[in-house]
Amino acid sequence: MQALARTADIFVENYRPGVMETLGLDYASLSAINPRLIYASISGYGQTGPDRNKGGFDLVAQGVSGIMSVTGEPGGAPVKSGIPLTDLGAGLFATVGILAALESRHRTGRGQHVDTSLLDAGVGLSVWEATQYFSGRGIPERLGLGASHERAVPGVQVRGRLHHDWRRQRPDVPSHLRRAQPSGMARRCPSSRRTGCASATARTSPRAIEAMTAAQPRAHWLELFEANSIPCGPINDYSQVFQDPQVIARELVVDVQHPTLGAIKALGSPIKLSATPADRQTARTAARRAHWRGSIADRDRGSGIGDQKAIAAV
Repeated sequence: MQALARTADIFVENYRPGVMETLGLDYASLSAINPRLIYASISGYGQTGPDRNKGGFDLVAQGVSGIMSVTGEPGGAPVKSGIPLTDLGAGLFATVGILAALESRHRTGRGQHVDTSLLDAGVGLSVWEATQYFSGRGIPERLGLGASHERAVPGVQVRGRLHHDWRRQRPDVPSHLRRAQPSGMARRCPSSRRTGCASATARTSPRAIEAMTAAQPRAHWLELFEANSIPCGPINDYSQVFQDPQVIARELVVDVQHPTLGAIKALGSPIKLSATPADRQTARTAARRAHWRGSIADRDRGSGIGDQKAIAAV
């Protein structure tokens, strides 16, 4: 592996922090033999912070990052997203980080360490929820299937007569019928005994487990599972997310100065770059640009070219 690293451009790993160091394949070791190497780490909680050594899975990260708290029906239980959202998000953020590191290397001739995680991805994608919470409009809640977006006209989901297809409808505009995923697909029988056991366990275990876990508070079970190296995590709402020590340690929440509102909180970057880190000026600049875009558009609506020049100068 070290021989390959001598001439490699990019190295990607997704072990828990510390594993690659024990193998002699950590960033410090490989960059010593190839200073141009771009080394990307994707883990459950990131390379820093009090939870860095915890094991991470998409299901756990969706709960810890707040995603599950806003997924599902009002008054119902939190629900996991149907796709592995934090798995995919972490991979995409890592790709963006790698591309940024490549651009930096064009100028400096040196690589760097790119660090992101499932938790970073889940929090980093929660842009609307963070805005709602930081602006004092309460803790985001589950809105249900009929609410496509908090700011959109509520929709409803209705079942068609044929093919068991589902259509999503905006009541104010009947023409806005959109086909969603078919729900009547036949289930296949398990192809192996092991698969059959897994299916049976998935159907029966939650209630049996919950009968035991309901007897103790959440903190008790988290401590017990973590002590036995069982990956687990709380299902946080967004007030809990933004007070989580790991979220704070990863600088996923930052204080920025808004041009009119003064000091506000905003999401920090989910991509950690060792040589060219994103700083809080990036968030400040974004807030300032957003403010000036609105101001210029209101003042000089319709002037076109003048607006663009003024905005570009911010």
